[in-house]
Amino acid sequence: MKKINVLMCCSELSVKGGMVSVVKNYLNYEHWEYYRIIYVPTHTEKNKVILAMYFLIAYVKVLFMAIFSSIKIAHLHTAERGSFFRKAILVRTLKKFGVKTIMHHHAAEFEEFYSNLSDKKKLYVNKTLEMTDLNIVLSQRLVSMIKDKAPNAKVEVLYNAVPTYATNPYNQQSKNVLFLGRLGKRKGTYDLLSTIKMIDLNIPSDIKFFLCGDGEIEEVKKKVKDLNLGHRIAYIGWITEEKKEEFLHQTCINILPSYNEGLPMSVLETMAYGIASITTNIASIPEVVFDDVNGYLVRPGDIESLSMKMMEILTNPSKRLSFSKEAHELITGSFSLEKHMFNLKSMYDELVGEVND
Repeated sequence: MKKINVLMCCSELSVKGGMVSVVKNYLNYEHWEYYRIIYVPTHTEKNKVILAMYFLIAYVKVLFMAIFSSIKIAHLHTAERGSFFRKAILVRTLKKFGVKTIMHHHAAEFEEFYSNLSDKKKLYVNKTLEMTDLNIVLSQRLVSMIKDKAPNAKVEVLYNAVPTYATNPYNQQSKNVLFLGRLGKRKGTYDLLSTIKMIDLNIPSDIKFFLCGDGEIEEVKKKVKDLNLGHRIAYIGWITEEKKEEFLHQTCINILPSYNEGLPMSVLETMAYGIASITTNIASIPEVVFDDVNGYLVRPGDIESLSMKMMEILTNPSKRLSFSKEAHELITGSFSLEKHMFNLKSMYDELVGEVND
């Protein structure tokens, strides 16, 4: 059977972040059956001039493929701001060639982005959402993010997913605390540092914190120095996939005190490894982390609660082990890559059926 071409667009694969992590899972997947993924990156982390030229070149490639390569589906990964508008241009172009379009929404700050638009641009966004054949969101809570703006838009939920392990790989002897994400205010990095300062004298001396990510690395290092926390911080900066595996094996708990999120890949990745999270009760997170069952939830910016939960879990090995078991079982049963891919291919099947009707 001749394979069906699916155009997929996101950032360059060297760009760091959860959205690219999702795309890498797709590109590394070996069982697409009768679908062929053709990847065209439309974004790079350079200055605006280079980015504009990069997108223009990508647009020409997409246009060429729409005319000559029998593209049936375009799977467009999008965030907010420029990411959304670039994908909106592609949606409008590809629809003219009969290509079925998917906007896969990963935005953590879509509501803020939308609220700051002019009425004219809001109308443009609304029409784009309704024009798109399928809008994919990361959780049930995010359906209204689309429907409140575009009531006629077609929306389906597809939870992020990660590779899973048949047996729980959690290291019960681990001592480290992991922060995995872009360093900065939005992810709550500075709240975490303030919390470490609060509990410093009350937790075992051998517990170390690994702040793994890109972003405001120098600012974070300065804050660590200002708070005199050098003895607690073992690492600051981005890590490779190989290094991540090493760190996960030595991690007892994951901390992500974010203010804005979609469905964080770092929470899913660590839970798959049997590492429970202390994170915030925002966006899609409460559909994965259940308070006092497989982790802890706090309000964004609530340093007092964050410090209490960190103290409790860092001084209670049996609680960590109980959370680990629940976290691993949930991800293995409901957020495996295999289940995710089955659901995604079912969405493709439906769109291809519409093409052939």
